[in-house]
Amino acid sequence: MPNYLTAEEIQELYERCADFAEETDCRYAPIYQMWRDKPDHYWRDIFQNKRGAMIPYIKDFNGDQRSAINGNIKGLFFGCALDRWRLQPPFFSYFGNQRLLVDSDLVLNQSKNLYFADFYCHYQYHYATLVVTNPGSKQDRFCQEHDLYELDIFDNPFLYLGESRGYGPNPVYVTLGVRVEIFVTNRMNIYHLFNSRKGRLINVQPRGRGHSHKNGIPKKEVCDICNLNPASYSRRMGYFWY
Repeated sequence: MPNYLTAEEIQELYERCADFAEETDCRYAPIYQMWRDKPDHYWRDIFQNKRGAMIPYIKDFNGDQRSAINGNIKGLFFGCALDRWRLQPPFFSYFGNQRLLVDSDLVLNQSKNLYFADFYCHYQYHYATLVVTNPGSKQDRFCQEHDLYELDIFDNPFLYLGESRGYGPNPVYVTLGVRVEIFVTNRMNIYHLFNSRKGRLINVQPRGRGHSHKNGIPKKEVCDICNLNPASYSRRMGYFWY
């Protein structure tokens, strides 16, 4: 049997992440669009060979190596981490030079389930990984069977729906205290997004490699903020990563 995080360990990660977010920046901000950054060739392949379909892929081994979602469920990552000062998506990307912007209410709404899956850091930033599923789907059953922490879609510390204004969709709010990323487990079609005016492609300034690591990056082991291993020493040494 694989050595996955237990329900108790996931609960502890959730509590650590919630505490960290509140201590770092207790504010929330409306998020109108979520984004997916990829290089030119990714989008070109979708347009030329996949009829506009963004097909979910197996989750890599980024983050906690014992997370049950690694190598087991399929999805598409979208960014939700707004710049804490501008309250806008970052103007640059480490993952590619083109950004798909999708209206937030299409990604997260009352018809979805939401789970907390991971809390980790690499070099200096901390991330919360959330999974959004269609209730009753294969991916949804997997999350429940592996004890991922199910979040109240209207009341949780990371990403939630606000009250409806009586017209239109529920607004979506995101914490500014930790970098939230969301793993969307349903297929999307870019042509449908364009035709419904729910999505658009824009250019974004690339940085670093300009694409993601093939197998992901393991979480930083020397951090007692997000690592369950008590041997780490970061807080004792005075380091505190956002």
